[in-house]
Amino acid sequence: MKAKIPLILFIFLIPWILGAEPPTVDDPQAWKGLTPEQIERVKQGEMVILEEPAQEGQSDSRLIRCAMILDQPIDKVWELLIYTPNQEKYLSELNRAELVKRQEDQDFIIFYVKLLFISLDYQVNHHFEHDNYYMWWKLDPEYDNDLAHLEGYWRLYRIDENHTLARYGTKLVVADLIPNSIQEYLTRKNLPASLDATRKFINSGGKYRKPGYKEK
Repeated sequence: MKAKIPLILFIFLIPWILGAEPPTVDDPQAWKGLTPEQIERVKQGEMVILEEPAQEGQSDSRLIRCAMILDQPIDKVWELLIYTPNQEKYLSELNRAELVKRQEDQDFIIFYVKLLFISLDYQVNHHFEHDNYYMWWKLDPEYDNDLAHLEGYWRLYRIDENHTLARYGTKLVVADLIPNSIQEYLTRKNLPASLDATRKFINSGGKYRKPGYKEK
């Protein structure tokens, strides 16, 4: 005789069988930190960088945060974001992204960048929480990084079948000797261009390439 699955067990398995629903903009966390005026600007298609850094992420660091809408379904946005070597295709300051190791829930990437007249390389460990459409990253302490500190995150919320709210946060410290106020200023100055390139890449379905990029 075949064993029968208890009804209560079947009920608990339904979400796993059907797949977890993605977070939506009805989640109170979706618009956290944004004023009603800023929310309206985001809904009108503007990329909004919050005025005051917030204490979020994997430490007590002050992350600079942003909110914007991407013109792709949430699963497509997630697919493009979590393959992190893609970043060399659209970020102008990034010369190369070398994949070191990739697993289901994380990867290790060496980034080779040029900031002003300085060439830097550093290894980042990205973590992927697929069910929550949440990825976060930090420097790999085992690598001889040219940065003092780096952390950040992407968190996605479904708007409808073709649009996704993306929340982003980052903190970059090139050197501990540079005052935090100067490093925050430089991050805010460069962030709009980097996020705009990311948005172009996502909205094009991964087809956009930065000027001068040569396919491998």
